[in-house]
Amino acid sequence: MKPFATAALALTTVAALGLGLAPASADAASPDHCAPTVDMDPLQLLRQASLDLRGRVPSFEEYAWVRGADDPRTTAEQLIEQMLGSEDYLAQVRRYHQSLLWGTLDDTIVSTLFAGRRRLLRNGSQIWRLPNMRRQYRGDVIDCLDQEQTEFDAQGRPLPISTYEDPACTGGTCQREGYVWVTPYWDPQAQVKVCAFDAQQAAAADSGVACETNTASVQCGCGPALTWCGPDNTEAGQVIRDALAQEPARIFEWVVREGRSYLEAFVTDTTFVNGPVAHFYRHNTEAVSLTQTGATAYDVQIDDVPDLPYTDLDTWVPVTRGEAHAGAFTTMGYLVRFASNRGRANRFATAFYCEPFVPAADGLPPEEAAPSPNLRERAGCSDCHERLEPMAALWGRWRTGGTYGFFTPEDVSFEQPREECVCGEGLDATCSSFCSTYFVTADNASDEEFGQYQGLPQAASWLSDHERAALEQGPVALIDTADERDRIAQCAVRNLGEHLLGRELTA
Repeated sequence: MKPFATAALALTTVAALGLGLAPASADAASPDHCAPTVDMDPLQLLRQASLDLRGRVPSFEEYAWVRGADDPRTTAEQLIEQMLGSEDYLAQVRRYHQSLLWGTLDDTIVSTLFAGRRRLLRNGSQIWRLPNMRRQYRGDVIDCLDQEQTEFDAQGRPLPISTYEDPACTGGTCQREGYVWVTPYWDPQAQVKVCAFDAQQAAAADSGVACETNTASVQCGCGPALTWCGPDNTEAGQVIRDALAQEPARIFEWVVREGRSYLEAFVTDTTFVNGPVAHFYRHNTEAVSLTQTGATAYDVQIDDVPDLPYTDLDTWVPVTRGEAHAGAFTTMGYLVRFASNRGRANRFATAFYCEPFVPAADGLPPEEAAPSPNLRERAGCSDCHERLEPMAALWGRWRTGGTYGFFTPEDVSFEQPREECVCGEGLDATCSSFCSTYFVTADNASDEEFGQYQGLPQAASWLSDHERAALEQGPVALIDTADERDRIAQCAVRNLGEHLLGRELTA
């Protein structure tokens, strides 16, 4: 167990985070609970504080300053005060919050970041190509030849090296080109083999469509330095995943660095991008069309994404997003990590209210003969869902399940049914993927729910008028009362105290 002095350090650190704390109880303020029971050696205090605040032991020089000081304890405390303004401490703040947010975007969370645009993969010959474009380029699901492309037409487009007839080919004819050498944006010191059709650099197709945003034209490729395509299943692709996963925690780091209220991390429209994130937002994702579903895409809502070099991993630049954003909790990193609204609400309640959703201690009751379709009333479900459903609804305007962004009130109404989404079994209209994903239909709802909410967004089901009004506020409604802010403050103290002490806090 770490020394009791670390508990005081936890409170000092929370104060440095800018939290307004609720008044403590008399017991909590008692020296029996908070104060060290013995004087701690200044060198031991320095070492423990440095490990907690900076993630490393003090330097030789810092130890020497304390040993040689007339007042070693005061000198140690002065060094600790300096730690609270150091880059090492801010890095610890970021890592701590990334852990609190379960911040990872590895392939167990999202299989690919580039499904909505062009996804580059290497084949067995280590040649990069776009798997989803093979049939369009060559007439069948085949790769280019493992030989260098040398012939091009007047527009610079590769001429096929091999052409042959086959009924399996589109139009009865297949064609194959060779590869070209390209210096990719993700590794300016290297050259890689890329199938020549896939490496085309034309700015526009003959039809006039811009190749940067067109994903289907055979006259378009990945552009200069492969800028418009994303390297998947590689270290380069992981760099982008890691940077996007850091973005929410960078907002928490910012509020601490700037001495802002901790609560600003929950409401701000400011976020941060580095080279990989900026490149991804500029070139590898796209504004989401209203009815798009399934493909990994993100409506960035940043008017001017900085033009940072992809290789600049360490420069994080503040940018302003659309006003609907709510701090760390509408970043791509958070929305993708928790792809359902219930998942988003669950993590928030657990990590920032310290109120995990758990069933009754006496276990689940027997299943009802006719269980209610409303999980807030169903036996065995209501313990959690009575709180979870209205919290989850606060993300009701934020997309889920692969395509991410914001539904404006002009695009999606929570008051008027969407006509084309009054659909499904027993009706004349077949449900689109868009309707099935976001709206109450005859196919995805019980008769009772469909009767009450047909054609409305699923997030509207079973909400009271007050809860539906809160939905329009979005996740910022989670901190809009004094009680909610106090719960966040007390939870932050508990989380940080347990993190520093390495054990649960008890009364």
